[in-house]
Amino acid sequence: MPLVAAFACPHTPQLLVRPETEDRDMVLRVHAAYGEVKQLLQAARPDVICVVAGDHVEGFFLTAVPALAVYVGSSVSGKFDRYRYTFDVHEPLARAVLEQGIERGFDLAYSQDLALDYAFFVPLHFTMPEPRVPIVPLYVNVYLPPQPTPARCYAWGQALRAILDARPERVALMASGGLSHFPGTDQYGSPDYDWDRQMLDRLVAGRGAETAALTGEELDKAGNVEFRTWITLLGAVGPATARVICYEPSWHHGNATVTWPVA
Repeated sequence: MPLVAAFACPHTPQLLVRPETEDRDMVLRVHAAYGEVKQLLQAARPDVICVVAGDHVEGFFLTAVPALAVYVGSSVSGKFDRYRYTFDVHEPLARAVLEQGIERGFDLAYSQDLALDYAFFVPLHFTMPEPRVPIVPLYVNVYLPPQPTPARCYAWGQALRAILDARPERVALMASGGLSHFPGTDQYGSPDYDWDRQMLDRLVAGRGAETAALTGEELDKAGNVEFRTWITLLGAVGPATARVICYEPSWHHGNATVTWPVA
């Protein structure tokens, strides 16, 4: 069954814990955008949400850092700040993505025992429809070099779409991350808002395929290493034109919430 919904959402921790450094009005506007995503998800009636996100060295680190991975356990848990969370996993779909992805030439890693990063939790905290549906966590290594190339991420998104289209489930696809920010560097207070806005204009024009030609150096320079999760989603949605629900620049982060009319 074809995708029933596609979104990209920020997972900025400050949107959840809301320290005094944040502009309250800006945070509330992003919360409102999350609320619209939740309404759209409820209207789409997905059986499962596949979430494409990175890992902030909570699940993968020195023992193994896969370029692309799938979580295939029956449930997955994690913790962030005061929050403790557990999500059911749609295990049959997760295993189908893993097995068929490998058949299509993608050497996917998998895990049944992994702490779920806040990159997954933050958007799901705000957008999970009611009643809750299971998820499939799909990992893209965005932080620890060497990362997968944008071209590889786009190709993985295309393969993922083909796998999902052959399934009976109603699937929503969500990319988590971005936009521009420079954590842990002296550029933290200077996100590249111009890059973000120019890229959003491209996506609104249906030019997402162009992102496959980006380089890792370009993403790093713009503070958009997490954009690899978006590129994966763009491979899945193809030439669909984006609708920007919000773009809210904070002093440290470009918060973007976007949807694609794939149904």
